[in-house]
Amino acid sequence: FSSFMSSSFTSKLWAHLPLLLSAAALGLHFVGEGKLSKKKIISTSSAPAAIGPYSQATLSPDGRTLYVSGCIGLKPSGGFSSLDAVGQARQALENLTAIVTEAGFTLSQVMKTTVLVADIAEYKAVNEVYEEFFKEGKPARAAFAVRDLPAGALFEVDCYCCR
Repeated sequence: FSSFMSSSFTSKLWAHLPLLLSAAALGLHFVGEGKLSKKKIISTSSAPAAIGPYSQATLSPDGRTLYVSGCIGLKPSGGFSSLDAVGQARQALENLTAIVTEAGFTLSQVMKTTVLVADIAEYKAVNEVYEEFFKEGKPARAAFAVRDLPAGALFEVDCYCCR
């Protein structure tokens, strides 16, 4: 440890600290021999475009972790696929699958999801749809009933994947 914290190392660290902090603020990360890498924005026309100031998904600089934004039951062409929670859940999970696939992952690599429903009475029904997508190796999950969802949706799901 003492050789690691040599005066040569600490002086180099202090000399490069402004660059390191600036890179971190821009979402850049050092990979390997001081090379900078940036997260990758994932986007597909097979899922609806983001309806706010966010990306459909982001891929970590090392390409091993994917973060998928909340997906609701909008069709890629716009408009809700259904006016009921079950139909919206199916479409939202199809949207999530399209984004995960676009990034080169599979649903078996989904580590955790968060499910939001507008009405807890729909919980059992949307669970049945959810299970159609996650048959084996089910990911960890949190589920909540919430007062309102974006665009008046009845169901929303996000996830993160690892390889």
